[in-house]
Amino acid sequence: MTGIQYVFSEETSQGVEKHLAAYLKASRSRCVLLLAKSGHLISQAGFSGTFNVQSISALIGGIFSSTQALARLVGEEKFTVMFLEGRVWNVYFILVSDHFILANLFDKSTVVGMVRNAAVEAGARLEPLLAGSVVSDFAPAGQDGEEPGEPGSPQDLSPLREEPAMPDFNQAVEDALSKLFS
Repeated sequence: MTGIQYVFSEETSQGVEKHLAAYLKASRSRCVLLLAKSGHLISQAGFSGTFNVQSISALIGGIFSSTQALARLVGEEKFTVMFLEGRVWNVYFILVSDHFILANLFDKSTVVGMVRNAAVEAGARLEPLLAGSVVSDFAPAGQDGEEPGEPGSPQDLSPLREEPAMPDFNQAVEDALSKLFS
């Protein structure tokens, strides 16, 4: 999934914020997060207190990636839901639109069944918004038999400047886990 990019219009961003606020209220949680599977925080609603939501998002992305490696090892295509229970805090997250994770931080005053039901509803509402924001990586020249257009034209999909490729840490985690369990 290294070639996936996300583009959010103002309308999409407002819709996401509206649905996250509704999910927060329906689940009676403390904080909800929307992030890319890579762990990049996209949006949040609710109180995060002293939590570093950037770090939490990155770790949830890593947990999700390693969980997908586990899914393949046990013969599943993927796992779409994860629940982590602690002494005080719980984390519940689901896959939305195959590219995003909707995460929820809640304490013991919230019932996990309420979070689960609200997550399914929120995911269904967010899916059409988020699906339209996924843009694939730049197409190589001559793809589908077409010649690239003039620079700056809609057919010219080459980047304006070359950026160094970032390593795919999630893939590295998946590879390490696959080797460990094989």
